[in-house]
Amino acid sequence: MRCYACERQDTSPCSRCGKNYCPDHGADLCAACLDPVVAAPSSSTFRIALFALLGASVLALWLLLRPPDLPGDGGGVVLEPDATPDFTPGLTPDTGETLTPTPTGSGAASPDGSPEPTVTPTPVPTVTPTPAPIEHVVAAGDTWSGIAGLFGVDVETLASTNGYSVDDVLPLGITLIIPE
Repeated sequence: MRCYACERQDTSPCSRCGKNYCPDHGADLCAACLDPVVAAPSSSTFRIALFALLGASVLALWLLLRPPDLPGDGGGVVLEPDATPDFTPGLTPDTGETLTPTPTGSGAASPDGSPEPTVTPTPVPTVTPTPAPIEHVVAAGDTWSGIAGLFGVDVETLASTNGYSVDDVLPLGITLIIPE
């Protein structure tokens, strides 16, 4: 047999395409199978891969701009630390049903004649937010007595609350906590 590319004697067949070739036109595969054009994907494979990459990029961008709600994250409701939850007396918090107390007293009895148990309403605890401390940043010209007079507090209480005495010089720029 002869080499597919020249007139020399072939040495082995190509394991990919089956063509016979000589040592000058291949080693494990023939020179035609080793050509880079043969290794490139077809145009349809290239287009499919390109559209898949484009679709994945659009999905990734959408997820970055609008991430999905994850289970257990509270549905996006965020309560401020001082906020008190809305509560309507007489409603159960989980179902919203109205609780109706059973009348008690004279004449209230069950059909079998035994007295009805009394319903004692549970007091609703009120949450009182803790007020934030009043702060003052010391500026040029501030004095212990001037700041105390401004906020209506005792001079010595103001100084001791902040770890100073009235005889100490006020450092500029520090934040003083004003006692109540």
